[in-house]
Amino acid sequence: MLQRVDDAVLILDHERVLRFVNGPAQRLLGYAEDQTVGGRCRLTTRGVDCERACPLTFALESDLERVEDFATVYRAKDGRAVPLNVTVIPLRDDDGAFLGAVEILRPRGPQPGFFLTGSSPAIRSLRARLTRHGRERTHLILVGERPVCRDLARAVHRFAGLPDELFEAWKGSWSTVAVWPPGTAYADGDAAGLLLAEPPPEGWQLVVGVDPGAPSIGGAIAAEVVELPSVEDVAGDVDLMVAAWIDALAPGTAVTPAALQRLARVARGSGFEGLERALVAAVAVADGRIEEVHVPADGYSSHLVDELLQAADPLAALECRLLTEVLHRSGWRMQEAADRLGVSRVTLWRKLKDHGIERPNGSGET
Repeated sequence: MLQRVDDAVLILDHERVLRFVNGPAQRLLGYAEDQTVGGRCRLTTRGVDCERACPLTFALESDLERVEDFATVYRAKDGRAVPLNVTVIPLRDDDGAFLGAVEILRPRGPQPGFFLTGSSPAIRSLRARLTRHGRERTHLILVGERPVCRDLARAVHRFAGLPDELFEAWKGSWSTVAVWPPGTAYADGDAAGLLLAEPPPEGWQLVVGVDPGAPSIGGAIAAEVVELPSVEDVAGDVDLMVAAWIDALAPGTAVTPAALQRLARVARGSGFEGLERALVAAVAVADGRIEEVHVPADGYSSHLVDELLQAADPLAALECRLLTEVLHRSGWRMQEAADRLGVSRVTLWRKLKDHGIERPNGSGET
């Protein structure tokens, strides 16, 4: 019956030796149909969590009937990483003694990050290219804004089928890095050139991020250069990117359409670095739901320009906005506001009349 199901299934005895591996599991782990799969579980699957976070050990120590969808990575026979969600069901006799276990293995697709969530031709092409680099474990130089380079470096790492714990933000030296098992080292800024200056430990993939206007970098390590799309190139994807980025920063956080629209304008006006600053600030003050008011004022100068350009007289609209803001900051004390603006009190009164600006009830002195 287990040979007929689509799921990959392993059965272990009380010593954690594999006693049965169905056809889907053999294929998933890279074994031919006529090959015998045996030995202890961890020596066969070579999971990244076998030594420190085994789901079966957790189930036994916690007296659980099963552990559902434990995210991990097994190694196929040829060494290829296989990202999985593993369900473990311990088997016990009537007295509760451990007899063995059933493992159900389901392939787990990598979560690429915010930048690759779009569907434009530029994003589809980039995703295919980075997927290939992840699988081939080739070294890369990503040319683009820093938040995008960092996000895509992690995407390349995930495309290799590796867990996030093996992604290393390289700090200038290998002396602080646990080099086994191998993962992906990422660096940008001043550390980027240093990372490519000497061969890495065996098995490591190197990815560096470089600003578009920065001088080209090189070193002892050959790396392919990937020019990343600009905000303008992926304008139709920006809304999706913003929503995905919010979910990565604060899972489950909602965002109103008005706030999403404003954040998208931040990206178009200030790039992804400006968007990152605005998002971090918005998530920090929002309580599970980002409203338009949560987007910081210094994060959407482009939004203000867009608003003003929609007015019949943008320059007059700008003056009106400035007058109102200064009056609010001055508590509607007219002389103080006039002094801040560098005009006489009479001139200020005239401008208020021209723009139809009225003092709210209960405000300060006239």
